[in-house]
Amino acid sequence: MGLRSIDSPRRRPAPTTAQLANAAGVKHTVGLEPRTLIVAVKSNCDGCLPFVEDPSLDFSDWRLMVVTRDDIPEAAGQRTVWFAPELLDALEITSAPFFVALDGSPLNVVTEGVVFAPEQVARELSEF
Repeated sequence: MGLRSIDSPRRRPAPTTAQLANAAGVKHTVGLEPRTLIVAVKSNCDGCLPFVEDPSLDFSDWRLMVVTRDDIPEAAGQRTVWFAPELLDALEITSAPFFVALDGSPLNVVTEGVVFAPEQVARELSEF
């Protein structure tokens, strides 16, 4: 069908590192690299639940990072959900649920969109 969650993704530079905190508040510096899928979630979001609850969720050769700017969802447990408001600001993600895919050298946002379900995100990534 070719339907997309956003009409035209904005290709733009992406940071190469991120400051993140886990549920315990421990801060980490994480390197961002090509083929990274960042999914921004929020607590009261049905479309976000699979990204938070299902540790077996896989996007082929994309590294999945689940982040939030709000409280870490209670459903998180099997998968690490990172508190990352600075990263979301740097990637120009203003609200969840939303995803960005990072690729290339230099690292860029190559596609982005609203999250409805893992299958929809996988379909949008299949172009890359």
